[in-house]
Amino acid sequence: MKKMHRRMFLRGAGGVMVGLPFLEGLQPRGVKAAAEDIPRRFVAFFECNGVEMNRFFPTSGYGALNADSLAGTGMEPLTGHVDKLLVPRGIHMVPRGFNRDGTPGDDHAKGMVHKLTAQPCANGSLFATGISVDQEIANHLNDGRPALNLQVGYAGNNQLGYISYHGDEQPAVGENNPWLAYQDFMGLDGVDDVALDRLISRRESVLDMVEDDFARLKSADLSADDRAKLDMHLTAVRELEIGMGGAGLIPCALPDARAAEIQGLNPDTITTDAEFRTIGRMQMDILALALACGSTHAATLQWGGGAGGPIFTWDGMNHQYNHHKLSHGNTADDCSGGAVAGYQDMLFDIDRWFAGEFSYLLDRLASYSEGDGTVLDHCVSIWMNELSDGLGHNFMDLPYVMAGGCCDYFRTGEYVKVTPLDYTMHDEDSPHNKLLTTVLNAVGVRAPDGGPVEFFGHPDFGEAGEFDSLKA
Repeated sequence: MKKMHRRMFLRGAGGVMVGLPFLEGLQPRGVKAAAEDIPRRFVAFFECNGVEMNRFFPTSGYGALNADSLAGTGMEPLTGHVDKLLVPRGIHMVPRGFNRDGTPGDDHAKGMVHKLTAQPCANGSLFATGISVDQEIANHLNDGRPALNLQVGYAGNNQLGYISYHGDEQPAVGENNPWLAYQDFMGLDGVDDVALDRLISRRESVLDMVEDDFARLKSADLSADDRAKLDMHLTAVRELEIGMGGAGLIPCALPDARAAEIQGLNPDTITTDAEFRTIGRMQMDILALALACGSTHAATLQWGGGAGGPIFTWDGMNHQYNHHKLSHGNTADDCSGGAVAGYQDMLFDIDRWFAGEFSYLLDRLASYSEGDGTVLDHCVSIWMNELSDGLGHNFMDLPYVMAGGCCDYFRTGEYVKVTPLDYTMHDEDSPHNKLLTTVLNAVGVRAPDGGPVEFFGHPDFGEAGEFDSLKA
């Protein structure tokens, strides 16, 4: 076994590696998981097309959150995590929508491109003109690896299909195939052909490939807590493999093992609406495993693409029109069709469904313990959206839901108005680049002089500094 990024991993045949969560028994004697040793991470859980604003936010006044605060709202499925939530109110996007800043792109393009970059769209391509916050974190903390970018469903290959950027007009393509994402996370893209044949054609587990190293680990003097944590982690790895196989993502048998890595997969099926929920759950399992094992400090999970989205026909929903059409209450994307009766209730149901999926992700992050807390406690995970009110293509009063204190950097269990104004639907102060700056400092990114980051985004837009009202 070898130390990697203050983490351990099991090495097996053909270069296969399985990362491990933080185990107290493998640290130097007397060393606990001190705050400075625990990695802090950022997760963007990104949804498109806005929310049903009238029923989305907590119903209580600003201050402490409780179960009653979320009852009857789009956030109600997050009740089990209410003490870990931070809901900021009054943030607007920069560069601003409605062409108020004279930058390229329509409001959908801006809603996708600006959210993680705070940069304008480029003339021509309409891609972002600078790096996104996840890749900025990765550049500082990931030891050469980019951020983990995962995709659920169809997103397209233009400005409406990307939220993460390596730099000027350099979109980061989100992996929409859980099996390929799993291979990359487990390091299988670098294993030899014999090992890959064992994993795919013979349907062996990666755990079978590291059995010798695993046996040595099990013989070590581990505490009962460490053993329970290890068993839970390896069970999660195996269940993830079984889940992918059950969904038909790992081929049962192929004549050519060398080609099995890609030939057994059907990209058209993976991106269909019918697989939206299944693929999403798999991607969240992979994301949680990657963070728990120290594979990345930043990850994005993008559900669908701007001005698109699936037709929701599961979990009690039986819609006829896709998410974008419903956001406009119209049977046509360009609003040239007829009105959709009850569309606001349908949007409310979609909000609650996404809240349930965000809750699933938080459950997975909370299942990994580290020191005196969990991976969730040491992250800041943010459910964010392309727009606020989809019908109006609005960029103001954005629906952010934050979870996890990021090692006590953020307040939790609170509903906070970040603007000094009495109302929240405005663009007079509180630009979203300040939230991105706050995230960078929370996870430990530092400016070139070693001090805190003072500004993130394009220098012509937004404000310097952090949202101090969100900090613990």
